[in-house]
Amino acid sequence: MMKFSASAFMLLICTAALLSTTDGRPQPMLLRCQCIKTYSKPIPVKKIQSLRVIPAGPHCKNVEIIATMRKGKMCLNPAKDWVIPLKEKFNKKNVKSQQ
Repeated sequence: MMKFSASAFMLLICTAALLSTTDGRPQPMLLRCQCIKTYSKPIPVKKIQSLRVIPAGPHCKNVEIIATMRKGKMCLNPAKDWVIPLKEKFNKKNVKSQQ
């Protein structure tokens, strides 16, 4: 009877240790591209709240640019001429805010 309760106690300790390291929820695995479709038409700068640039890597072969606006998020086509200055403008804004 004592062996059973000791092994049950050890099982309980191991389970609690495993759950505490993951906070009880699985960690998201982003192993694919975030942007399936990209938007190509120019967007006024005033409508964009933030810009997130995800470099190409093992998860996705494309550079991804995600614009956040009041009504949601939109993937921008990084090859378009109007996106490059937009990206530079937001980079300058972020550098100034970090200083």
